Amino acid sequence: MDKKEKKVFRSFTMITQISISMMVPIFLCAWIGVWLNRLIGTEIAFPLMLVLGIGAAFRNVYIVTKSFYMADMKKEHEQLKYIESLKNYRKEHPEEYETGETDITGDDD
Repeated sequence: MDKKEKKVFRSFTMITQISISMMVPIFLCAWIGVWLNRLIGTEIAFPLMLVLGIGAAFRNVYIVTKSFYMADMKKEHEQLKYIESLKNYRKEHPEEYETGETDITGDDD
């Protein structure tokens, strides 16, 4: 399996996992809300359970997408640390950047 196929497969897996992790809590809580409404004889259980299911679905989506992009976030964080270290080096060694040119050969002519 080449790199492009892996990317497509990973994207398909992510979409499927997000869909399932959204639908299951919403439908499960809605079903429990309908069941409680019939059991208790009230109308309030369904909307409350539906809101609870929607909240759980968004939480699940956050957790799933965070796990998929953790490697990308780590790489981005490392790049930001590298850029910050370059900025600190430039502050500590302003003599190298006074003219905007550096001596590539190492000669101090």
